[in-house]
This record gives sequence, structure tokens and C-alpha cells, in this order.
Amino acid sequence: MHRRYGLLSLLTAAIIFAGAYTSLMAFRPAGLPFDVSVENAHTAVVEPVANIPLPQALRVGDRLDLAALSRSARIAVSIMHLSNYSFPLGQSYEFVIHREAVPVTVSVTTVDLGTISNAWWFEWTTLSFILLLGVIALLVLWRGRDRAAAGMALWAIAFLVGLAFQHAQLSGLLGLSAWLGANVLYLIARCGFYIMIESMLGPSLTPRAQWLWRGSFLLLLAAGAVTRLGGPGLFVATGWAELLRPQYGVVFSASYLVPLALLIKSYGYAIGAMRLRLRWALWSGVIFVVNIFLNNTAVLGSQVSSVVTNSALVLSLSGFLYAVLRHRVVDVSFVLNRALVYAATTSLVLGLFALFESLIERSALGHGASLALEFAVPLALGAALSTVHRRIDAVVERFFFRRQYRAEAALRRFAEDCAYITQPENLFELTVDQIARHVGAPRVALYERTAEAYVCIRQQGEPALPAQVAVDDLAFVGLRARNAALDLHATPSALGADGYAFPLMLRGSLLGALIVGQRPGEHYAADERELLFHVAHEVGAALFALRAQGSEARVLESEAKAEASEARARSSETLLMETLRAVGSIART
Repeated sequence: MHRRYGLLSLLTAAIIFAGAYTSLMAFRPAGLPFDVSVENAHTAVVEPVANIPLPQALRVGDRLDLAALSRSARIAVSIMHLSNYSFPLGQSYEFVIHREAVPVTVSVTTVDLGTISNAWWFEWTTLSFILLLGVIALLVLWRGRDRAAAGMALWAIAFLVGLAFQHAQLSGLLGLSAWLGANVLYLIARCGFYIMIESMLGPSLTPRAQWLWRGSFLLLLAAGAVTRLGGPGLFVATGWAELLRPQYGVVFSASYLVPLALLIKSYGYAIGAMRLRLRWALWSGVIFVVNIFLNNTAVLGSQVSSVVTNSALVLSLSGFLYAVLRHRVVDVSFVLNRALVYAATTSLVLGLFALFESLIERSALGHGASLALEFAVPLALGAALSTVHRRIDAVVERFFFRRQYRAEAALRRFAEDCAYITQPENLFELTVDQIARHVGAPRVALYERTAEAYVCIRQQGEPALPAQVAVDDLAFVGLRARNAALDLHATPSALGADGYAFPLMLRGSLLGALIVGQRPGEHYAADERELLFHVAHEVGAALFALRAQGSEARVLESEAKAEASEARARSSETLLMETLRAVGSIART
């Protein structure tokens, strides 16, 4: 597939910059030393921020006169409605409060909010979900191969860049513009999320159902855009703050319910592997959407909501990443294989070793420890962590790769046993059946070389491949030239563009090819392709032996027939000679 690498590079730079900037700002929160809750169209109530003292002129429960605020103060209230962590430090605002029916103007300056309760949890969970979101965005941007991957990329990139706009520490019109820009990006992210879910379900939706779901989504999206973008505009221009009330956050969040409902409905009808693939996406989506509602309504209070929603984001994004890597809910040319996971666990164990050794050295050994003790401690620690490493590997094998391990063992046994199959037809049948069963390929076929073409001698699954393929078809030319697995997606061939071709090569001669179709939404890992190449080689060797035996049997049969014919000829000649001699004797007498 043609890729626009210039655009991809720009989007990658945007992802990296947005992630880095948001992470930095998460550790440098600054805002007003109080929160506000919009009570009605003209009044907001002052609420405390944990561990941050209120200005002397303010008390908890004071009511702000929103209509009497200056434009800069109204913009500040609008920004607080989204996040109270994105103000420039030391910026002052004038707020008008009513105390005993007397309006009082209070000047409030922004402060460092890094000392609030649970600030460290907020900062580190923010860093974690930004990292997860960035990994998802880069993975599906560069390795995605279908419409669902494009939707996920749009969702992740818009969400990540929107967070960067949200954390921009600006004031005045620039701050309001950043606020509106963040919300526009969050609306775009909803579109990407819907595209991802709808495309993930594929042909299970009829055209009429698609338009009904799309219409519902667009209606709720438009309602959310009116409340979220129009509300601040009306408030800054007129002082009317009705659309800033918390309940309107439900309207802004409601468009996420449509793709979630679509996913739940489709999961109820899904069967087999599709149901397993959708399960992780479903639960991750439920957690994510509940988190969005909590964040936009702040029903738990602004501080608690920030901590809970950040934690929920980490959990939901971890589930989405696992669903992409392990269950292939979108088509990415990247595989979570054992080499990658084992490398990660080894790195984890080495990191633990370095950490424990440093802690022991600083806290227990000190500077007066003997040389023998300094050697003994790392050795004992290494032995202990070696056991931990083996246990981690065993857990990883059972959790991630149990089915794959059993399938590989079965295919390796078949590769060893196929040399003892006595009939070519049985070899073809068993090869196709074993690979389809243990690899999960939707289509498996075997081709064998004849004088004029490569002929399909056995096939299982759909769609059907050609009965004959020319000898100089590019796929077979590539197999003869390189004796390696061939990705049909990158090779124009009558075999199509789906799956891999593996050579049945022996003694430099290509006897045929094993064609293995691609699993839906999933690409074969390098170790799987290596195993299939090995199986194809062993099948080729067995086929060569069986054909040689057949040729030898035919030669022996021909020789036997020739000898029998020669014996009959000699017998006939002897009989003729005896007959002639007998006739001669009779003639002489």
C-alpha cells in the first residue's frame, strides 16, 4: 500500500511533541487556588482545592456573579470548566462575589498546584496514559493496514494533541482559543473512535444499519459540539453560563455511547474467534466511555474525578493496546511474538537486579564490607532473580503463547512424521489439514510442478485459487530465486495478494509451493513463517522421495515388462526354430 511518508513524519512529530509537552506540563500544574461549580446561568459557587489555602478575601460557598465578571475573568472560568491546571503562573484575575447582597471584587492570582492531595498520582498516571496513547498512535499510524486502524489512529492522535492544547498554560483569548481547540480535537477523536468500531465489525452491518448508526452518532456529536463550543462563546460574550453547567457534560459525552452500543450489540451476535477479539475492545471501551462521562460531569468532584479518570484511562488504554497487539482488533503489520515479550521480561529482571544491588549496596553493605561479601551478595541476588525470571517466562508462556506453543509442537511433529507417509495423496491431504488446523489459516493450498505449469493439487478454504499457474509467474520466480517465504501482498501474482507462499525446494529444484492465507486482521510472526518454511521443506523432501519411489517403481515395472516381453520373444523364437527343424526332418524323410 502506498504511504505518504511526509504526512506520516509530520503526524509523528506532532505525536511526539504533544506527548512530551503534556507530560512536562503535568508535572508543572498551575491554576487558581479554588474551584468553581456553575450553579445556574449567572452564578457559580466557590469550592476549595485540597492543600491549597483560599485567598483571604474568599470563603468556601461564596457565589461569583458571572454576569459582572470582566472578559478575562469569564475566559478564566471557561478554562477552569475544562481544567484548573493550565493557567500561567502569577496571572491575576478580578472576581465579583456577592456577600450579604453586597458585590465585592476580589483579586486572585494563580498558584502552583503541585502540592494538592494526590498530585503525584495525577502526574504519574497522566504520564502513563500519555505514553500508552502515544504508543497506540504511532503503532497504528505506521503499521496500520485497514480502515479500522485509520480510525484508531485518528482517535489516538486527536485525543493526544487535544490534551496538549488542554494543558497549554495560556490566558486571555489565546487561552480560550486553546480551550476551544482542545474540544474540537476531542470531537474529532470521537469520529475516529466511531470509524474504528464500525470498521472493526466489517460486513456484519447492513448498509441500512450503518446509516442508522451513523445518523445517531452525528446527531449526538452535533449536540455535544453546540453545548461544548457554543457555551463558552455565549458566556464570554454575554455572561450567560447555562451551557457550562455540569449536566451538559453528559450531552458532550453522549456521542461515545453510539459506537459503544454498536460494539455491545455486535458482540452479542459474534461467535468464535471474532467474539474473543471483540471482548478486550468491549471492556476497554466500556471503561473508557465511563471515564469520559466522569471527567465531563465531575460528579465525584474535580480533584477526585481527575485521579479516578486518569487511572481509568491507563486501564482502558492498556486494554486497547493489548487488543491491538494480541487479538488484532485492527489490522497492523506488527506481531506480539515471544522474542519481543521475552526480551521485555529479561530487561525487567535486569532492571530489578540493578535496582536491588544498588539498594543493598547503599543500605546494607556500606563502605566497610569485605570483598567476599561484595561478591556473594550479587551472586545470591542473581540466583534468586534467575528463579524469578524462569517463573515469569513460564507465566508468559501460559498466558500469552499457550495455544501457539501447542500448535508449533504439533506442526514440528508433523514435519518429522511426513517422511513416513507412503502415499502422495495422503501427504497432500494431511499437510493441508494440519496447517489449517494448527495455524488457523482460512485458506491453505499445495501446488506441484508439471511440464507446463504449477498445478493446484489440494486446497482447503475460500476463496479458491487458480487450478494452474504459469511456470514463470512472479511468485514462483521469486520462490525459485530466493528459496524463502514470499509475501504475496508485495508480489503481483495470479495467486492473489493475501498470505504467504513457501517453497517446496529440494536440490535446487522448486517442486511446488505451499500457499497459506492470512488470518483475518493478523500477520504471521517471523517465528511462525520460519516454522511454515520448515514444514514446507520437509513436505517437499517427502514429496520428492515419494515421486522418486513412484518413478523407480515405474522403471522396475517397465524393466519387468521388457524382460517378460523379451522372454516371450525368445520362447517364440525357440519354438519357431524347433518347428522349422521338425518340418525339415519331415521333408527329408
